[in-house]
Formats: sequence, C-alpha cells, structure tokens
Amino acid sequence: MFDEKRNMKLKCFEYLGSYGENIRTKFNNICNKTGMYNVPEELFQKRTPRKNRVLISWKTVKKNNLDLDKLKSFENGIVVEFMNNDFFDDENQNNPLFIELKKRLGSDENVSSIITFRSENGSSSSSIPRLAFSKFIDNTQVEYNGQNIVINKNNYMDYILEKTADGLGSGVGNDKWKGFLFVSIRGGQQDTIETHKDNQITLFNPACEYANAEVSLDIDLTLAYFAMRSIDFDNLPDDKKKQHKEIVDNLSKMLEEITYDLNGNIISLFKYCNMHPSMAINEKRLLDPIQLRDISISSFNITESADPESIDITHNEAVNKELFYWDSERKCVLSPARPTNLFWSYHLSNMMQQDFNLSGYIEYEEEIYNKRQEFKEFFDFTNDI
Repeated sequence: MFDEKRNMKLKCFEYLGSYGENIRTKFNNICNKTGMYNVPEELFQKRTPRKNRVLISWKTVKKNNLDLDKLKSFENGIVVEFMNNDFFDDENQNNPLFIELKKRLGSDENVSSIITFRSENGSSSSSIPRLAFSKFIDNTQVEYNGQNIVINKNNYMDYILEKTADGLGSGVGNDKWKGFLFVSIRGGQQDTIETHKDNQITLFNPACEYANAEVSLDIDLTLAYFAMRSIDFDNLPDDKKKQHKEIVDNLSKMLEEITYDLNGNIISLFKYCNMHPSMAINEKRLLDPIQLRDISISSFNITESADPESIDITHNEAVNKELFYWDSERKCVLSPARPTNLFWSYHLSNMMQQDFNLSGYIEYEEEIYNKRQEFKEFFDFTNDI
C-alpha cells in the first residue's frame, strides 16, 4: 500500500498546489523538514526529512519507558543524549538500558549515545553544566584516554565526503559521525567552553518531530484531507469540481483503511479527521478550532511564518511534552508528529494554544472567560477615559 499512498499524496499535493506555488511548497515541506526544538543549533540537521537520524534526551527515554527494542524502531538512527549530570546520576548506574547505552557512546549502531554539557529547558544558567563538565573531566581522563572532544577535522571531512554516498544525504545512519562529546557552556564570569563554536556539523533532528517513511506519508495524507475542506467547492468551475470530488472520494477510501491507536481506541484516519472539530463543526468548511474561523485555501499561500494569518501545523497534544507511544501494529514509536495529533490552524491560534492540548486550552479559555465575566465592569474603564 506504500506506493498507493505515495501516488495519492502526489495527486493531492499537485491539486492543492494548483491554488498557489507557495501552497505547493508548504505541503512538500510537511515531512521534508523539521523544527529544531531541543537539538543544539550546532548539531541541528536543518531542513531535512522527519525520518532522518534523531536526538533524544535520556530523561525523555526514561519518562516514556522506551526500551532498547523501541529505540531500535527509529529506522534511520537515534542517539540518546546524556545531558549534564545524567552520566553520573547514581539512580542511572543500575539501570540496564543506561548501562547498555553507556557502552554505545559514539557507536555506529542504530541506537547510539553521546554526552553533552549545556543549558537545559531554556535556562540561561551555566552553573549546572559547568559543574557537571568539571566532574566529567576529573573522572574520565583515564577511562577515555583524552578522547573527550567531539569530531576532529579529519572525521568531519569523512562526514562531508559521505554526505551523499547513500543517496539519502548525510541525515541517516550513525556511521556518518564520530566522537561522543558536545559542550556549550556560556555566561557568567568564567570562561566559555564550546566544542562546536566554529564547527557546525548538522547531525540530528529532534525525536519529537520524528516519523518513519510510512507514518510520514500518513501525515501528508491526513493534512491534505483537512486542506481539501478549505476549498470552496460550491463555487469551483466544473472541471475543478470534478477533480476535487475524485480526489476527496479516493482519499477518503484510503484513509478509512489506515488505522491508528487513539487513546486506546483503534480508529481510521478518516474517522479522526471527521471527528476533529476542524471538520465536525461545519461539514462544508475547514475551521480553525481555536478562533472558530474559516480557513481558506488562500491562507496556505501566505509565506511569512510570523504573520498571524498564516497557517501552521498544530498539535492536539503539545510537542514540548515529548510524549511517545508504542504502536504495536506497526512495531514503531510514534512521536508528537503522528497523524492523529495534527491539524491546521492560524499562526495566532497556535501561539494562543501554547503548551495546552486542544481540549485543555478550550477548558482553560472557558475558565478565564467565566472569571472575567465576574469583573466585567472593571474592564469597561476605557469608556470613561
């Protein structure tokens, strides 16, 4: 069915792209590039497919109970990041997965690992990574025999030469890089320590944006199905109507056959889309479920990403929660970038939703509205100015 999905995707994108060249580019980029999220800028792959090699923190692995077999399902390589004190934390030393990953520092295996010292969770403080790095140097000089610097120039040239050797670019496989250490310690009165200040090596995508080749296709088809609703069918010329109907009918049948586990319930992607408020509220329009505004196909043509009227890929469950799920049917891990977690909204709505899941945001908004009604008279002060 993979080839059938790919052909369906091409037909959808070609049709949607006929409404504007920028629209064609937007849809082609759905699974052909990712955001940076928690990957250091110096190591971020930049504009490469979701299926490529990814970086995931040890804390995220533990939180999601990802064992070695689950990590192996990341088909083009995954690297577990021991950040700051992770490598020395007493709680980790008896963890079988930690022990195994520790053996894989800088390895070529599909599941590898590295050690990093850098700010966590957006903190600007350098004290934690600085102290952890000092501890690392004091305790590993003999064990690692001085090999505590990431990728020397010769190794970097190997990486460059191999960049297109496999026809997939440099973004797949852990055999394309060497070393195991990344340090970016800045701020404070002490010296800056940076292993990659002048040596960006574009190694990793964030695991929270990962989708294998099959899931990536399902994402494309799901978001294309949503987008077809943004076209004013009733006012199309006859030839466009015929083409639109044929695509929607065929895509609907295909999505009915593709199922995912949604909160313990196996549902088709067709049912997911039609149950989503984006489509369920108005059977003839695609709606932004945050602002309850129609989304027109013309809005997909806006190229300025910061424009509040531009269209974003939005998540029912926020990306930065970094929740991963095991799909027992596909035998793979599903990240926040899974078809049953995505929809379209205006950029402003995406900013409004922030870290809430969609239903949580609606509840929060109702709570704020009810509180504001109690004090409504205080918000009318501008009438007296």
